Parts: sequence; C-alpha cells; structure tokens
Amino acid sequence: MPETLESLLWCAALATWLMLFFGIAGEQLKPLSKLLGHLLQVAFKPRAK
Repeated sequence: MPETLESLLWCAALATWLMLFFGIAGEQLKPLSKLLGHLLQVAFKPRAK
C-alpha cells in the first residue's frame, strides 16, 4: 500500500509541475502568436486597385 501511495504522490507532483510549466509557457507565447496572426493577415490581405 505505501508503494501505491508514493506512486500516486509522484504522479500528482508531476502533473502539478507540468500544469505550471505549460501555463507559464502559454502566457509567454501569446504575444508571439498575436504577432504571427497579424503578419499572416497583412501578408494575405487582398490588394484592391
């Protein structure tokens, strides 16, 4: 039983660190995503004469 509890705690700790990592990484990548979206919009904008 203690081995099962230890494994469960390790999994919970790993899940917590992964959520924190992906949350921080996602917040840092938002400006880059916004910039790429703007560049794509400008690049493929129809040119009216």
